[in-house]
Amino acid sequence: MKTKVVGILVVTLLIGPLVSQVSACTGFTYDDENNVFAACNNDCGLFDFNLRFFPSETDKNGMVFFDIAEVQPDGTILRAPYAGLNDQGCWFSVYGTPNLKPVNSIDKPIFTNSECYYKDPTCALAEYSMSKSSNIFESIDIIDDYNLEDWSYFQIFMADKNGDSAIIEGDDIIYKEGDFQVVSNFLQSHPDLGGGANAFVRYDTAVSMLENMSEPSVEYFRGILDATQLGGTVYSMVCDLDNLIIYLYYLHDYEKQVVIDVDEELQKGEHQIYVGSLFEPEDNQAPLKPDAPTGEASGEAGVDYEFRGKKTNDPDGDRTMYLFDWGDGTDSDWITPLMTGTFKATHNWTERGTYDIRIKGKDVYGRESDWSDPLTVTMPKNKPYVNTPFIDFLENHPKLFPLLRQLLGLQ
Repeated sequence: MKTKVVGILVVTLLIGPLVSQVSACTGFTYDDENNVFAACNNDCGLFDFNLRFFPSETDKNGMVFFDIAEVQPDGTILRAPYAGLNDQGCWFSVYGTPNLKPVNSIDKPIFTNSECYYKDPTCALAEYSMSKSSNIFESIDIIDDYNLEDWSYFQIFMADKNGDSAIIEGDDIIYKEGDFQVVSNFLQSHPDLGGGANAFVRYDTAVSMLENMSEPSVEYFRGILDATQLGGTVYSMVCDLDNLIIYLYYLHDYEKQVVIDVDEELQKGEHQIYVGSLFEPEDNQAPLKPDAPTGEASGEAGVDYEFRGKKTNDPDGDRTMYLFDWGDGTDSDWITPLMTGTFKATHNWTERGTYDIRIKGKDVYGRESDWSDPLTVTMPKNKPYVNTPFIDFLENHPKLFPLLRQLLGLQ
């Protein structure tokens, strides 16, 4: 991994190809010699974020992560941490960038650790480095031992209570100079690649406000977050890294603030908090009951089938996400529909049986609807090899020989 020390960039006049990004995140750190702060907006467009707390163990730091469930192309669910803080005052957050594949680590091993909560190698590496590090240099030493090929579309911004911070851009590391450091959705090592969602403008805005700050305060930092959000911000935070305090904001509303004492939460043991529930209005109402899902009513065990749901209404006009209950003790995890009025998920059943698939909705504050009426599906055994004319006869006469039909898996 190469290292590079770069001062504050002047990027307003840079011209590069605009990269389409779902995220439009901005982050910064500030060290006033008395306190160290780290702050960020998260504009990923999804809102199923949980605060997930892991208390300290032998040889493992206590940690809190802001994580979300992401549906992968194959239909599996991946929980991914977008930001985190450990009890040593070491913090990180993640930012989408233009594609640039790291090459310096290509011969290094991919990180694996079965004891990590996050199972994706990239997510597990972030968790592991936080569990073992008390500053950014220890984290970087751990990360540098592993293959970073999957870090092609994002960068990690790290800071610690000593006042050090750095942006890891795959092959390049950009360390803080002066009192502050700023990051948005472009690569400072390769600004010619462009950036998404006004990345350069947001960067310049944060730099200008930090340069012209008369006195550092949580209120002023909150103002920087407000000035750099684009209306899609899900959560924002200002972290006091010395005192392990998180000042949290939701849905780009910077008037309502929730203060989280990380030490107090870690003492409660391993647990999670749905971020939106901390901001629920007193008069919030649950989404209406969704319609029953649609899809195949029968099929073969072990085969993937696609099922669809239709958005329901929310009395308060809140955005809503949805959960499929597959009737076999598993679910789809929460799905956030984007532009269309429908959403979908795939599932297969390994055992023969009849299953009721249901849907429910949840709004941005965590209030859940009633379950929909079910779609009943039947997954019979695979048909045994039997004389085809005889099977055809039984299928053409469904009322004959019910016991034999059952034994052959035809009902």
